Amino acid sequence: MLQVIHVRKQFPRAGEVLRDISFTLGEGEFLSVIGPSGAGKTTLFRILNGTETCGGGQVLYDGVPFESARGRAKRAVQRRLGTIYQDFCLVENLSALQNVLSACLPDMSLAASLLGAFGRERTERAAAILAEVGLSDKLDEPVKDLSGGQKQRVAIARALMRDPALLLADEPVASLDPVTGRQILGLLRDVQQRRGVSVLMNSHNLELSLEFSTRVIGLSGGRIVFDGAPAEVTEAVLRDIYGGAEAAV
Repeated sequence: MLQVIHVRKQFPRAGEVLRDISFTLGEGEFLSVIGPSGAGKTTLFRILNGTETCGGGQVLYDGVPFESARGRAKRAVQRRLGTIYQDFCLVENLSALQNVLSACLPDMSLAASLLGAFGRERTERAAAILAEVGLSDKLDEPVKDLSGGQKQRVAIARALMRDPALLLADEPVASLDPVTGRQILGLLRDVQQRRGVSVLMNSHNLELSLEFSTRVIGLSGGRIVFDGAPAEVTEAVLRDIYGGAEAAV
C-alpha cells in the first residue's frame, strides 16, 4: 500500500533531517513511528500527507508516486488517505455532523458546497459513522461544546467519511488525558481491525505505541534505527532510539 523509498529532507538551517528513510506499510497494519523530539517524525509525517515535499527519494501509494501525481491520479491517492491531527482541526461552531460532512466538499460542485447541499445519502452515512465512533447522541451538538475525546472522535469520523485505506494520525492523543487517550487508541485499533484499514501514527507516547501497534519504527537523528514488532523493543533498542539523537525537525 505505502512505499517510502530512500526519502531524504534537508532544511537550510537544520541541515539534513531525514536520511535515507525506507519502509513499506501493508494493508491492515497499525504502525507507530516513535523517537525523541527532533528525530524527524514530524517532517516524515508531513511528507506522507503531502504538506511537505521530499528532498530526495519518493513516496508511493499503491505504486503511484504521490508528489508527481496530477489530476485524477492525485485525487485518487488523496481519497485513500485520511488524516487525524493532535489539535482536531475542526470547525468549532459547526455541529459534529456538519464537521464530518465537510470531508465530502472536495468531491462536490462549487454551488453544492456553498449551499451545504450534501444530500440525504451523505448525511445518513455521516450519521452512521458518528454512531460507529460512539457519538450517535451528539450529531447536532456544536463541536465547541464537546470534550477533547469527543472532538477527536468527530475528527476520526470525518477521516472515515472518505472511506480511506490508510489513516495518518499525528499525535492523536497528545492533548488528551491518559484514560481518554487510551480509549481513542482503542477506537482506532477497532476501526483498523473492523474496516481493514492501515494506520500510521506519529507518537511521543512509548507505552501506548507499544500497546496498540502491530509494528513500530524508531527514528533517531533522521534515520530508522528500529523496525519490528512491539515485543522486540528491548532496553537496548530504546537506547538506540532515544539515546543521543541528533537535532532534526
